[in-house]
Amino acid sequence: MPDALLSTACVVLVRTQGPINLGMVARLCGNLGVTDLRLVAPLCEVNCPESRKFSTHSRELLLHAPIFPTLAEAVADCGLVIGSSARMRDGELGPGLLPAQVPRLLEQRPAARFALVFGNEADGLNDTELRCCQAWIHLETFGENASYNLANACAITLYGVATAIPPAPSEMPPGATREHVEDLFENWQATLARFQYFRRTNPQRFSPLLRKFISRLHLSQHDVQVLRGMLAQFNYFTFGDHGPSRLGQTPAPASSLDEPGPAVVEAPARSAADAEADVDREAGADAGAQPHAAPPRIP
Repeated sequence: MPDALLSTACVVLVRTQGPINLGMVARLCGNLGVTDLRLVAPLCEVNCPESRKFSTHSRELLLHAPIFPTLAEAVADCGLVIGSSARMRDGELGPGLLPAQVPRLLEQRPAARFALVFGNEADGLNDTELRCCQAWIHLETFGENASYNLANACAITLYGVATAIPPAPSEMPPGATREHVEDLFENWQATLARFQYFRRTNPQRFSPLLRKFISRLHLSQHDVQVLRGMLAQFNYFTFGDHGPSRLGQTPAPASSLDEPGPAVVEAPARSAADAEADVDREAGADAGAQPHAAPPRIP
């Protein structure tokens, strides 16, 4: 019987160099009930004699594993992404977890699907790839060698997760997919740029800080919808459109975009003149009240 927790996990191998490691990890997935193996830009041939030989009983899992150009694309449908590193990364993602602590993390940040990510044999995950993760696993060593072979690291990690006490049922909703959280991040940063927030700060230095802040939050799909709705309303009343959906996109007119979800805005978008008329009517309800000024527009 597949382990209930690992049945909702995907194992992601990033820039793998050795076909033997690919085969051994595929076999390991078959041992522990992982049915979702994903590859990111492998540096070796996936379908070769070495990989097939060491993927005993899991050859089809390996040969049909989807291949993605980047880690961000590979984990877009995951609600939580856990990386791994032989180096200490305390300043980036908090303290490293032991495999047995992963179920406790999933109690705090439940996810319909979570990813366990393993980097290249020589240099692990780079900084860009680590920014796709919300937590990380660090395996202690007790000898002169500071890191484990890729297949061994996967074995220790997956076995530790599979044999740990399962997460307790949570009343928290599952986390939003990383694709939707990333879209929120880009929309947020693009909106900051539109009202010239970056006149006094460097966007390249600010971007990792904003991403780190958002990554620390457990955001459900509804939470993302609410925040996107706030940004859409700000853009509408300030610039007359709902803002770009992705960095670099031209803002679309409000009339061509769907309104934020019903949890955010129930009425359809109206013109600025209608909104100003409503404000004036509300102001006039109070004796002696002065009409509100129209929202300022930033050129």
